[in-house]
Amino acid sequence: MSNKTDVTRREFIRAAAAVAGAAAGTRITHAETAERQEISHNAAKGIVTMSDYSHVRGFNYQPSYGSHGLETWGDAFDIAVIKKELLRGRQYFPKMNTIRLWLSYDAYIRQPGAMPKRFHSVIDLSEELGIRFIPTLFNGWHSCPDFGGISVEMLGYWGAADRFAGAFVPYIDAIVKPHANDARILLWDLCNEPFNSAGCDASKKVVLDWLERVRRQCKDSGVNAPIAVGATPSMDAIRMLEPISDVITFHPYYAWNAWVTTPQPFENFLDEAVAFGKSVGKPMLATETGWGALDDKKRSEVLAIELGALTKRGLGFVAHLLHHTLVADGHRPEYGPISGAGYMAFVEKDGSLRPHHDIFNTF
Repeated sequence: MSNKTDVTRREFIRAAAAVAGAAAGTRITHAETAERQEISHNAAKGIVTMSDYSHVRGFNYQPSYGSHGLETWGDAFDIAVIKKELLRGRQYFPKMNTIRLWLSYDAYIRQPGAMPKRFHSVIDLSEELGIRFIPTLFNGWHSCPDFGGISVEMLGYWGAADRFAGAFVPYIDAIVKPHANDARILLWDLCNEPFNSAGCDASKKVVLDWLERVRRQCKDSGVNAPIAVGATPSMDAIRMLEPISDVITFHPYYAWNAWVTTPQPFENFLDEAVAFGKSVGKPMLATETGWGALDDKKRSEVLAIELGALTKRGLGFVAHLLHHTLVADGHRPEYGPISGAGYMAFVEKDGSLRPHHDIFNTF
């Protein structure tokens, strides 16, 4: 583990003061633990409500030092950097109570002993920061540079029923079992956007069959927290993943320069998704939102539309992306290729708050 980056005394004290100032509303109390357990039990009984996660205000987080899961959770892993950057998040965003972490199966294959221990050390920051975590076990989103993750080709062979146990069960057990009854885990996300590379019904079935095995293994491991799967902004994906989700987690984006050119289609999609969630009696949470832009003011205007629409419907949200990172869509152009999603971070590389991005605190 590297200790090359440390929290400066001034920054630590300033951020710690911000955390302490909001402690009553964000630290994990016994009452909140009981509430989370009740939500989980209710989810299993099918009696949850839409508002169960309306309080969630959080971020997806990728450490600044890596672009691939092998760096994030491999030899470059740096708990000091992670702690410093999450403290910055609490400093700038006092309502921040949730962090969605993307784990790396690739890193586990490389270092099956060390990688889970690194994950456990991040979860141990929960009390100090006053946050809960959404660990995301696998990833189906691929960009440039690639973060790593699953593919249909991989799952067609290794995810099959006769090979699944040897390939995936050791990883799932190493990550999940130590936290089976851990109140610091808000949800378990089985996979981020699993159908992104599945271009036909047969491919989607391969992925869905594998996801069902992952879910079964998590349940067999005794997890108490609800299970979800991060769905793309598509009603087809939401409907396909609902049967294996205790909570419907989806990624509503007002992609102003892509497939959603005005706010109204975005609002219509939210209304359709919410109506579906109510029809199946399951709570909902936006585990990604916050379409990017290179222009800081434009990005803040997009955030106002997205976060305002989610808040109006009583939906909690986990915005993308807390801190400048080398992961795709998390950096300025000088650090790599820029997709249509632009730049999605809220905190700059130097640790300063991105201009206009305190708008998050409005919602």
